[in-house]
Amino acid sequence: MSSDVILRVDNLTKIYGREIDFRFKKFGREVIGAQEVSFTVYKGEIFGFLGPNGAGKTTTMRAILNYLHIQTGEITVLGFDHKKDYIEIRKKIGYIPGELALYDNFTGAELIKYFNKFRPHKEEFLKELKDTFTVDLTQKVRTLSSGNKKQVGIILALASKPAFLLLDEPTSGLDPLITSRFHRIIKQLKSEGITIFLSSHNLSEVQAVCDRVAIIKDGKIILVEKIEDLKNKFLQNIKIVFSSNNSPNEKDFKSVQSIVSFEKSNNNAYRLKIKENIDELLSWLTGYDVERITIEDASLEEIFLHYYE
Repeated sequence: MSSDVILRVDNLTKIYGREIDFRFKKFGREVIGAQEVSFTVYKGEIFGFLGPNGAGKTTTMRAILNYLHIQTGEITVLGFDHKKDYIEIRKKIGYIPGELALYDNFTGAELIKYFNKFRPHKEEFLKELKDTFTVDLTQKVRTLSSGNKKQVGIILALASKPAFLLLDEPTSGLDPLITSRFHRIIKQLKSEGITIFLSSHNLSEVQAVCDRVAIIKDGKIILVEKIEDLKNKFLQNIKIVFSSNNSPNEKDFKSVQSIVSFEKSNNNAYRLKIKENIDELLSWLTGYDVERITIEDASLEEIFLHYYE
């Protein structure tokens, strides 16, 4: 395995429950959490794992950490097998679960001191984290809001600067200012060669910080792509103004396979969504008098909705 590969997931399948036939009737049901999921995460990148709630994000992350039994698949983390070497893996990674559970009777400072016994933190970086986040570390965890608890969890996961971070909805419950500070921190860690796996349903967050993204739908990976390539390759917004004496009709637009949708904004102006490249569209436009054309990359949100419609 290449030393640049931090995480490899091959053919992961996790099915919850089962269906039983009894006296010609069926009882129970199978629920697919992940089905033949495969992807690779490389050293020094921020890899986004994108999908709505229930798509299979948390199932995949818990499988990576060997927190649940999977039916099929092979997973390696930092070169270690996720089943045989799960204790060694947990020593070397930082993890923020989607549902964070901390010792209620500890203060944030006491938790940091306790975690330091198992995974020593970096003193200067810990100070930076304390200065970055606003949570009062002298307070008992049970008195903290969900957002402040999340801040404690982030500090605990990051303080040792582990080689690999698995972050499940890390900014859920955080206000925009703290979220922005968190994004700055993980970009800094990336620049130092630390690899980050970021599971999220926040499209703007993934677009702001990630290098590549995998989109998961109904337990299946439907694409893995660089953020910039995804925007350029899969969907673009086109604005076209035609000459009044030579403009297409609805049937003409429908004849172009790369046009995903179109709408008329005024007499001779149209807004189009184009998938893949625009060569077919440009060739088609030679048959009309075009006064003006504007091409813009679609946002990650538009691309995501295109795949989920």
